[in-house]
Amino acid sequence: MQNDLTIADIERSFFEYRANFKQPITSLWQEVHRGEIISALYKAMSPWGIDLDNITWNQAAKSLSEVQLSVTVPSFFAGIQIGVGWLTMSVANPDWTRAPQIISLFQTAVDTVKDVAAQELQSQQTALGFHVRPSKKPFREIVGRFVNLKMLQSEDARMFGVSVYYDDFSFVVDSSALVRDGVFVKLSRMFADTTRFEEMANRIYKDEETVLNLLGLKIQ
Repeated sequence: MQNDLTIADIERSFFEYRANFKQPITSLWQEVHRGEIISALYKAMSPWGIDLDNITWNQAAKSLSEVQLSVTVPSFFAGIQIGVGWLTMSVANPDWTRAPQIISLFQTAVDTVKDVAAQELQSQQTALGFHVRPSKKPFREIVGRFVNLKMLQSEDARMFGVSVYYDDFSFVVDSSALVRDGVFVKLSRMFADTTRFEEMANRIYKDEETVLNLLGLKIQ
């Protein structure tokens, strides 16, 4: 029951997103088309306070695989990278009280690139990771419930870790390298090419809630 759960004390989180295009955006290699993409992104991202200093281009690219356009969004500690065959976005220590703005930012970036490059997505994948400080019950005891200690001959181990894999979702609970006696949790999920960020955010929230509940914790 939710009343028996403790609010998770989360430390050092990150969110990552990757989309692969159905066809490569070879126009990124051509300077004239590259300018069109930069101009479109600059205009679309302006509500989030980016300026020309936040847009960089890998001028030393020797092949299409090295081509990369990067946009940083300092107000959200976010970054957007566009390659010929992919698009990635990330947020360091996301402030989830600003989740609607983050969702809008990422959806705008994806829609802008798709429109100006005239390309559709082939796949989408997200990853949410965070460290959790220990609470009432030691994590060794909690995670140990999911491990056959006798079979592993590891009754005296300092900590345990578990990982679970589905076709479209996986999660890992491991010992934290940053938080003493804490755990590191990573949730990864695949989405259909047409899934919007608002729907992804709702699914990721439920994933986080489910895994935290297994640890005797809750989000809020």
